[in-house]
Amino acid sequence: MTWTWWMTLLVIFAVLVLIGCIPVGVDARYSADGVFLTAKLGPFRLQLLPQKPKKKPQKRKPQQKQPKKTPAKAEPQEKKPNPLLSGGVDGLMQLLDLAFDTLGDLRRKLRVKELTLYVLIGGADDPAKAAMGYGRAWAAIGAITPSLERLFVIKKRDIRPALDYTISNTQIDAHLVTTITIGRSLALALRAGIRFLKILNERKKAV
Repeated sequence: MTWTWWMTLLVIFAVLVLIGCIPVGVDARYSADGVFLTAKLGPFRLQLLPQKPKKKPQKRKPQQKQPKKTPAKAEPQEKKPNPLLSGGVDGLMQLLDLAFDTLGDLRRKLRVKELTLYVLIGGADDPAKAAMGYGRAWAAIGAITPSLERLFVIKKRDIRPALDYTISNTQIDAHLVTTITIGRSLALALRAGIRFLKILNERKKAV
């Protein structure tokens, strides 16, 4: 069987589809031990927080400084107006509309694989106050949960407070894992980029 041009295009298309299906995401955790943040690209993971200690650079021998030449003074040039700031209030509203629209698309495309939040309320100092805080925490969870379910696709969710009369402080343990495919993120970035370039082009013509 001879290899034809359309077979080459088919292979390129299949490779692009496979790349677009690769998930990227963030794994974030907060607890008494600190903040941990990891970026994920398919099977690969990159630790962002806490940062690993860097190797100390080797000391180099000091070099003799050469006399600096005084640069010739350049003639002052007229500052061109920034096209992003030339639209006034209407232009600012255009940029805000673009930002909110992009965030709305992101909310529908982002997947939350895990969302856990444990709030341990200490009541050793004031048990009555801790009990009231425990009740308010459950009320807040009941109000927030429907909004979260409406905005995001959450596979695993566990949000709950707890009382502990043996401690005096409040402890928080939170874990968030989000994913989005490369194809969806590129499509979202391309759409927002095209709209942004249109706004920028209109501003340049108006200046």
